[in-house]
Formats: sequence, structure tokens, C-alpha cells
Amino acid sequence: MTGLIPTPVGLLWVHATARGLARVELGVLPRPEEGGAGQVHFQRFKEEVARYFAGEAVRFAVPLDYQGLPEARVRLYEAVRQIPFGTTTSYGAVGRMVGLSARAVGAGLGSCPFFLAVPAHRVVYADGRLGGFAGREGVKRWLLRHEGVHV
Repeated sequence: MTGLIPTPVGLLWVHATARGLARVELGVLPRPEEGGAGQVHFQRFKEEVARYFAGEAVRFAVPLDYQGLPEARVRLYEAVRQIPFGTTTSYGAVGRMVGLSARAVGAGLGSCPFFLAVPAHRVVYADGRLGGFAGREGVKRWLLRHEGVHV
């Protein structure tokens, strides 16, 4: 199932399978919506997104479909999913948790196919600088401010 979710930071395109979310992209050109397998996961994520942008401290719990991703990426994304709303941690700290270098953490998050469901915006440099966000540093700043993080 694919569908679109409007948010304050742009349109989200979501593809969900029977296993969970397979892809969440921000700011893509609208694509056709389709029904089918994954509708339950899509609807749950849509509800979580609405609560998140209403200011609720949501922990996105909808399952993710990691099919085809290396085990190191799965570990990385699951670790980042544990970072609480309104907090940040460093690339190095995440790397130590999952056995990757800070640079590998940055690369993995830079190509993360699960925008918002994996809160990559909560990972920053150890000195507090925001770091990259796949060319959307303004969105990262907006999301952190939305969560009450001083940036």
C-alpha cells in the first residue's frame, strides 16, 4: 500500500507492506496512492504522525520492513528508534551502541529510507552541531525545535 501524508514539513510518501513500513520519503513529487497489503501499518503510522505534529511525545512504534537491508543498518535504525522525543545523542554515542564508527552512523542515517519513523534528526555531533540531514538541515532544526530541543 502506498499513500501520502501531509505534514507541516512537507508531504510524506509512505510505502507499507504486510511486514511494516518499507519506505517513508519527505518532499517527493506526489505519487499515486494504492491499496493492498500494509494498509494497517500505513494507517497506524498516519495516526502516529498526526499525534507527533500535534506536539505529543510519540515513539513511532509501527514495524519497519527491513527486507534487503544489511544487519548493521537494522541495528543502527533500531538503536536510533530508541532515542526519546525531545532528546539528542551524538553520532559517536550511537556508533558505540551498535559497533559502528561515527562516520558509518552518519552515512547510514543519511541514506535511511524511513523518514521520521527512524528519528535520525535526534542524532547530532558531539559538540552540539546539527550535522547533515540529507541536504535538509532546516527540516532537522525544525523537528528538533518542535520537540523542544534548543538548537
